[in-house]
Amino acid sequence: MLADLLTKHEKILAECAIAERLRRQPGIELHPTLYNTPLIYGPEAARRSMVSLYEEYLATAKEAGLPLLLTAPTWRLDPLRVAAAGVPTSINADAVDFLREVRGDRAQPVLVGALLGPKNDCYRPDLAPDSAEAEVFHAIQVNELASTAADFLLAQTLPSVAEALGVARAIASTGLPYILSFCAGADGHVLDGTPLPQAMAFIDEDPVLARPPVGYFVNCTHPRFLLDRYAPGSLPRLIGIQANGSSKDVSKLDGSGATEADPVAEWTRAMLELHEKHAVPILGGCCGTELSHMRGLADLD
Repeated sequence: MLADLLTKHEKILAECAIAERLRRQPGIELHPTLYNTPLIYGPEAARRSMVSLYEEYLATAKEAGLPLLLTAPTWRLDPLRVAAAGVPTSINADAVDFLREVRGDRAQPVLVGALLGPKNDCYRPDLAPDSAEAEVFHAIQVNELASTAADFLLAQTLPSVAEALGVARAIASTGLPYILSFCAGADGHVLDGTPLPQAMAFIDEDPVLARPPVGYFVNCTHPRFLLDRYAPGSLPRLIGIQANGSSKDVSKLDGSGATEADPVAEWTRAMLELHEKHAVPILGGCCGTELSHMRGLADLD
């Protein structure tokens, strides 16, 4: 289904921030390690607030007549964190079921994927596991998610190419299409220092990898970082970006007590420029983005 969407549509929307938007809402408390995921169980007011954010994005895509990618809130739901949090061991499957229920039976093309995150800090490539360790670590959650009705897997906020390769090897043995998304810095490189073209080629050409990803994303970055670094045509395997609302380097945003964002119109222009110059079809948001950003991408504002 994912490959079919990419063949048929030049522009596809992806969700903008969910957890970060919820964090800013009064009366909502996110879990210290699982963030917004436990809200699928309640309290009801918080659950409803999360549902309303997904519904905003669904309504925007419908109004624009564009496909939409949503992802269940399963980021970093590995067995150790799930056990330590004392939540149901079925939380990965429950989160996918939750979002499929939110999507409902819609005529517009909406795919529901599931997220994986890095083992450690997404902004600390020095803490990332090597490929072999990453494959073993991520395999349990990968297999849990592969047994759900998720349409695809998205391994997001990966700070190192080595960990990304391990995740890819774990997912490749399943039948699900998948995407790898790197955290990229102001130099347009993966946070471990690898230029994007080399990072993508390294994984695509791995002799052990049974099945390459459908394509690659970048996230926790700004489109200008790629526009300023790479010539058109140099990122043929880049199929998506979920960009921060701020053009500050992620190292300057990490740990900030306040959400920072550039004017939405400026952000939108840069995103659409990346879409046009590099033929990046899937456009969405990360930290500091909200409904106005998606509406800009959809050409509704």
